[in-house]
Amino acid sequence: MLTRFFGSSKPLAIAIVLIYMTLGFFYSHRDIITEPFTWLSTFTTLGMWILYVLTMFILSFVSQKNDLTKRSSYGVLLFAAFSLALPVALKDHAILIAGFFILIALRRIISFKSELHMERKIFDAALWILLASLAFYFSWLYVIAIYLALLFYRITVVRYLFIPLLALLSFSVIYYSILLFQVGDPSEVSLSFQSISLDFTAYNNLQVLAAIAFFIGTLLWTIWKYLGEQRRASTGSKSRYSVILGILTVGLMVILFTTTKTGAEWYFIIPIMTIIVSNYLENTESLLFKESLLWFIILLPIIIHLLP
Repeated sequence: MLTRFFGSSKPLAIAIVLIYMTLGFFYSHRDIITEPFTWLSTFTTLGMWILYVLTMFILSFVSQKNDLTKRSSYGVLLFAAFSLALPVALKDHAILIAGFFILIALRRIISFKSELHMERKIFDAALWILLASLAFYFSWLYVIAIYLALLFYRITVVRYLFIPLLALLSFSVIYYSILLFQVGDPSEVSLSFQSISLDFTAYNNLQVLAAIAFFIGTLLWTIWKYLGEQRRASTGSKSRYSVILGILTVGLMVILFTTTKTGAEWYFIIPIMTIIVSNYLENTESLLFKESLLWFIILLPIIIHLLP
């Protein structure tokens, strides 16, 4: 039933996923009801919901335009379910903003394959990543994904290697100028750098631990199929799989290095995990298994919310 309904791209399927996302998002923000009413908190929450929904649509657009998945509704459903399983991320505005900017950057990075307008694409991707780093510091690690994409797509133009550095210089000058304008005195402008932390104490929370355990298990179960598809793909398509896996690796680095771990940082790998699991569902022949897996994924946010 679910596999047939979401196995194709239908407006009705998108509408149902939107309702599912909206209910889950505002349930995660149910504390706003008990707090004193303020227009600022109301509009902030609505803005984060719009950003959350836009992230889903951009992911669907990027996946289908670049042939990362087939034309089905699995992607939007999986993104909704995986993200709703991390209510701590939905309540973290910095994570939602950084995740949105990173996805826009990844859209540019994945499109390197065409080798059209490369200078602009690389510069844009680097700027979006640097913007994301203002919201979530270790987002800057996604700059590595730019170089991985150039490597995997076998783009050997040397000047492209310096464009992210030029973007960093431009961004730094603008950012410093804004800080200087705010404080007025150059001696009062200070820049701080976060240190790497391997403290995973926050993962002792059962809700967070359950979501992370499911993400790891699902990735381990589906990634072998993705690697198999890469081996069977044409020579021109193999690089696309490598780029996706490279981006996943960078996302795991962000999770590992994050200074203050809350579990919300796992939101960064959800778009790539969505692509990998969507491919698994689209290429698995066992209808019973797909149906069971989809039902479990949909019910996962509810199960996690019921945990103590």
